[in-house]
Amino acid sequence: MNQGPSHNGTTGELEQTSEWPRAGSKVTVVGAGYVGLVTSACLCELGHQVVCVDKHPTRLSTLVHGQVPFFEPGLDELVARFWRGGRLSFTSDYGRALEGSDVVMIAVNTPACENGEAETAHVFGATKEILQHAEPGLVIAVKSTVPVGTGDLLAELAKHSAVPGVEIVSNPEFLRQGSAVNDFMKPDRIVVGGSKRAAMDVVAGLYASLPGTMIFCTRRSAELAKHAANAFLATRISLMNELAAICDAAQADVTEVSQIVGADHRIGPYYLQAGLGWGGSCLPKDVMALAASASSFGCSALILDAVSQVNSRQPDLAIEGLRRAADLQAGSTIGVLGLSFKPDTDDIRGAPALQIIRRLLECGHTIRAHDPQAIEPVRALLPEVGYCLDPYHLAEGCDALFLVTEWREYLALDWTRMLARMRGETILDGRNALDGDILTRTGFTYLSLGRRGRFGSEYQSLVESEAVA
Repeated sequence: MNQGPSHNGTTGELEQTSEWPRAGSKVTVVGAGYVGLVTSACLCELGHQVVCVDKHPTRLSTLVHGQVPFFEPGLDELVARFWRGGRLSFTSDYGRALEGSDVVMIAVNTPACENGEAETAHVFGATKEILQHAEPGLVIAVKSTVPVGTGDLLAELAKHSAVPGVEIVSNPEFLRQGSAVNDFMKPDRIVVGGSKRAAMDVVAGLYASLPGTMIFCTRRSAELAKHAANAFLATRISLMNELAAICDAAQADVTEVSQIVGADHRIGPYYLQAGLGWGGSCLPKDVMALAASASSFGCSALILDAVSQVNSRQPDLAIEGLRRAADLQAGSTIGVLGLSFKPDTDDIRGAPALQIIRRLLECGHTIRAHDPQAIEPVRALLPEVGYCLDPYHLAEGCDALFLVTEWREYLALDWTRMLARMRGETILDGRNALDGDILTRTGFTYLSLGRRGRFGSEYQSLVESEAVA
């Protein structure tokens, strides 16, 4: 078996050694957000004892009762089970959490600064607190998405601390919100980057029972790979959105084009859906952060800049296409289906719905909205919107509908019933997720992005005018 050298990018199966934690190891996880809490619960599932540290008082008050403060499929059951069984606990006390730990994982937020760089203050703050309570030989694994070189700076902090032998390892996460538990338990790859083989082995051993390729590399390669992976995904989506505009002009169908392109094994079928663009907490900030890192090293990032530009224009192009196609005047009522940035999460960070609703309100429209999970966080930001208990209630008196997030329950709606409650008959499928032929036969004026010219000259003229501007 190939054990994988510590820093040359070799992959291979794990051969457990005496230094590697086995089931029952104690792990401290700093940060109980989407990444930290999923990591904590799934490490418990692998047999480890986990203490999760979080300083946010409201979130912590929920967690100490075994409850999850956000929606992620399957996570509430895992947290409740291991909290009741005593394998998972929560605290704000670093000293208590670190006592006897084999590994500490940092999973705190790294939001984008105004210049696009990732804000690493929480990572450095957590590291400093850890070093105040660390025992000699502690391994700190950084799961937070950080700029390349951050691990080296953390290693310098550890080197000059009063605790000998503390090692810094990069262990980036590759979890998707909405399927994070499954992604953790069935990973494509597990990346461990560092400079000392023993420390890397300690982190790798936590995952020894999982499938997937284990990749050992340098810290810098691990840090950069996380940003690079999200940049690739964002690029695919933005390219498909540009192709959607071309399809509208050429009377082609972007869904058929993506199917043909995706059949090429060199490309594959994933992340080739045209629509309103990408959102969330990862893709937007990681594309900007990679571009900022490139600039700091004296490199240009022309493709990354274009990827962001294409993405930022998508909601406005769709809005103007809907208003023109439906001849919507100020005072018209528009129903927005979906508020979270993607299905199966209540996260609204970077959600296109926020930009869309704000723009429609600026145009003088009345907005009604629904989402299975994300109404309350949006209500706090946009109280002037009328929030509805279900999609059928939302349809009452609407002049047009706008599908923004493709929740499964929207795909199974009784559209005859929806149309009967509306004042108008126009629907814009912002995710190209609905069957346009069925909706057209039902009586809707169906609009989509890049599918058989359904936006036609209106969409293409907007693209051209935006390019000229």
